[in-house]
Amino acid sequence: MVTRKERKQSTQNRLWNDFLQVHSTSKFFNIVLIGFMVLLASGISIATYLNLTSAIPVSGSAYYGQYLPSLWPQGKDVLFLGIPGLSRIAQPPSAVKITPELNAETIAHKLVLSFAGIDFKDLRSLFSQEIPFMLAFKKTGTPTVSAASLPNFPKFDAKNTTSSDNPLVAIYHTHTAEAFIPNSGVSHRPGGQRGDIVEVGLALAKQLEKDGVKAIHSATIHDYPSFMKAYGPSEITAQKLLTENPSIQMIFDIHRDADKRENVTAVVNGVQMAKITIVVATGQQDLPQPHWQQNHAFAKLIDAKLNAKYPGICRGIQLVEWRYNQHLHPRALLVEVGSQESSKEEAVRSIEVLGDVLAEILAESR
Repeated sequence: MVTRKERKQSTQNRLWNDFLQVHSTSKFFNIVLIGFMVLLASGISIATYLNLTSAIPVSGSAYYGQYLPSLWPQGKDVLFLGIPGLSRIAQPPSAVKITPELNAETIAHKLVLSFAGIDFKDLRSLFSQEIPFMLAFKKTGTPTVSAASLPNFPKFDAKNTTSSDNPLVAIYHTHTAEAFIPNSGVSHRPGGQRGDIVEVGLALAKQLEKDGVKAIHSATIHDYPSFMKAYGPSEITAQKLLTENPSIQMIFDIHRDADKRENVTAVVNGVQMAKITIVVATGQQDLPQPHWQQNHAFAKLIDAKLNAKYPGICRGIQLVEWRYNQHLHPRALLVEVGSQESSKEEAVRSIEVLGDVLAEILAESR
């Protein structure tokens, strides 16, 4: 007969055996599960390692390059690549290298990129190539307009331009009385007096001298007693300047415009300057102007160079059916600097810039 004590002890022994059996089974499954995870991790690592066409981190490719002969991952590779999240924690984000699919399109793209330097996926590359129809968009350090590129441009006299002894530029004023209201209080000096415009012309001559170009400036009064008939007397002065100085390569009649201040003021590098307008006379039926196309080409060159260096300072070129003494020379122009509402100082700044440009044109002609 089994006592209560023996029955209790038998029950405890049975429970312990059952626990051991269950624990052993659970341990076995745990071992199997861990082994499966290790195999799975190794399989993923090897597949990732051997699949060289896949995208891999740049740092990773450099790391694996040390072990390419063995073609077998290291232990830490298994850990980082096999367990989700650890690879991202262990390595910082980096660029990826993607091998494009080889087809006709990609092959053509590589050929054009290699031989022509043009990437059709980036149209900006077209602007950096010297393709004829895109040359106008190519940014260079020098203006695209030059004397050689302009049709009808009158050639300089090389004999005179190479010498600094003879005057190359002549300056005069048809309307000598023109003034600037901020400085003189009036738009014209009365009674045959010389206005501020004469000082602007003198500033041009001085700037040219600084740049190594000899110039002649005439302050002869032409608009008194008749302002309307001033071009008659000024033609005599211009003709005299050219006759007495056959070395002259340019001749300018300096004026100021009659316009509102806001239309003739430019701000260049934070400094206010008077805008410049170039007037080209085309002549009339009874006033022939045989040089107008040459004068026009000369004006185009000046306009291009001025705006290339100081954008907006030149208002452009006006073609007028008159002569304005421009029939006397193939490089004769009428230049208007600012207006009666400009200051003399603004006009002088602009005329000095013009002087630099004229000196540059003469230097290029040499």
